[in-house]
Amino acid sequence: MQSHISVRKYAFAALFSLCAGAAFAGGTFVTALPSAPITLDPALMYDRYSVMLALNIYEPLVAFGGKSYRADFAPFLSAKVPSRKNGLISKDGRTYTFPIRTDIKFHDGAKLSAEDVRYSLMRVIFTGFNDGPASLFLRPLLGLGEAQEQYCPLPPSYKDVAAAIKTDGNNLVITLEHPYPPLLSLLASWPFVTSKAWAVAHGDWDGTEATLASYRNRPREKSALRMQADGTGPFKLESMDADTGRVVMARNDAYWRGPAKLEKLIFDVVPSETNRQSMLEAGDIDYAEFDRTSVPDLEHMKGVAVQDNLPDYAVGQFLAFNFDVDAASNPFVGSGALDGNGIPHDFFSDPDVRKGFAYAFDYDKYFHGALRAKAHRLTSAVPRPDAPKTPPFTYDPKKAGEYFRKAFGGKLWDKGFTFVAVYSIGRREGQYAMDMLAEGLKKINPAFNMRLHGLHEPELMEMARQHRLPIFSRSFEPDYPDYYNMAFHMMHSAGMIPGYQHYHNAEVDRLCDKTLYTEGPERAAAFAALDKMYADDAAGILLFSPDYFKAYREGVTGVDTPPGVFEMHNFLDYYRVDKK
Repeated sequence: MQSHISVRKYAFAALFSLCAGAAFAGGTFVTALPSAPITLDPALMYDRYSVMLALNIYEPLVAFGGKSYRADFAPFLSAKVPSRKNGLISKDGRTYTFPIRTDIKFHDGAKLSAEDVRYSLMRVIFTGFNDGPASLFLRPLLGLGEAQEQYCPLPPSYKDVAAAIKTDGNNLVITLEHPYPPLLSLLASWPFVTSKAWAVAHGDWDGTEATLASYRNRPREKSALRMQADGTGPFKLESMDADTGRVVMARNDAYWRGPAKLEKLIFDVVPSETNRQSMLEAGDIDYAEFDRTSVPDLEHMKGVAVQDNLPDYAVGQFLAFNFDVDAASNPFVGSGALDGNGIPHDFFSDPDVRKGFAYAFDYDKYFHGALRAKAHRLTSAVPRPDAPKTPPFTYDPKKAGEYFRKAFGGKLWDKGFTFVAVYSIGRREGQYAMDMLAEGLKKINPAFNMRLHGLHEPELMEMARQHRLPIFSRSFEPDYPDYYNMAFHMMHSAGMIPGYQHYHNAEVDRLCDKTLYTEGPERAAAFAALDKMYADDAAGILLFSPDYFKAYREGVTGVDTPPGVFEMHNFLDYYRVDKK
């Protein structure tokens, strides 16, 4: 999918903020993002910045309500949290009843109803992509892995989904294929509820089976909700600029929990890390997202506060191999052959190649240089307390050379290779990782040429989806707080990252599924076996999970987010934020 947001015009947004930032005072809060949100459509959002913005507009059925987001839940759009004790979860654990609140209105003034919630959930399932939120709901509802035919024998039928999601008066009733222990965590993590009448009036799906075919698997830019929104949240969308990526939101003064403190939110796209630093120091913006490399500069800036050493629940930047590249007219693979001027489509299907790459990376140099020693090494694709103590790979040029000499029956070492590796523009950590890998490969064999190319995040995701990238840098944040979610999307063949990679291991799939329904020692054993298989397969190069930090102007308050989805992603909860 080619984003409609023109990368050539990103600089305009930065310039505009620099010129106009001084006028943003008295209740307006300006945030600078490294890349543009791809969409505001709750059925299609799956990148960090789309979700960040959507959390201010849309809301979930229930919320995390305990001291830890892994614990209790609180009512939200649902007036009660379903449980077996209150009879809103059936004895077999398959049926959940959510009594929808009657005192909540959408931004257009219409009252929230159970039918709106039903429509919204069905819309996510039917109009979403395999690498979006649709996959999160298909497994518990229908026992399916993904939305696209690529990962399912058949797409989900309207009849099956309509039977699983019903209304009973003003109750939403969800019936699962099998009990799904993390369902409430999932529903607390994903804001998706929009007005059915408003969506239909603005050109979107009407909720019927007769019109569904026109809305399935359409490009993101064709969505009627890509740049307009009607939610129940504390802020209303005022505008989204297709050229610059700028998003403006106004306070929802009729918000059901009471109005937010800030009057207006402005999100500007500023790809340059240096420009974001300068804008924050000058007071042209109130908050920005930065890589770890910026912290030493930010800590010495007058008027800037840095909150460091925050927990991070994400898999930091890692390098993913594509086992079967679409090589047709693909400049990233050069000649498309193992002749020194390119690579074949199945280059990374050879485990000796993958392990050679993994041993060629200087992890210690990356740790101290790119991350300033503020991170912890990932030893598993599922970071957790009982993960392996030692990483699967270390920097070992000699061992890397041994694997490379075996690769492709010995032909690789003599022929060499040339191809293009892609990183996300605005994410220094990913670019540094690719730089260090290219340097390490060149030291092992001068005929090993890995050239670098940056893409803006929307373009990178689309190229990965089309299987055009031989290797690319990614990060993954959990969709909801359960280790199964990370295992599924990092390792299962129907998950997002393996889907980009063409990675499939039947035993890995089986064990991922097992972790969903087991607990205690049995679950720990399944994860341990997954760690070993993933390392043996060398499906990707795991790096580090950086300690998180926030940088903002002094005088900004409310940045300490409560346990829940905001803490999980390290987002500001703009409903709570204020500034002097």
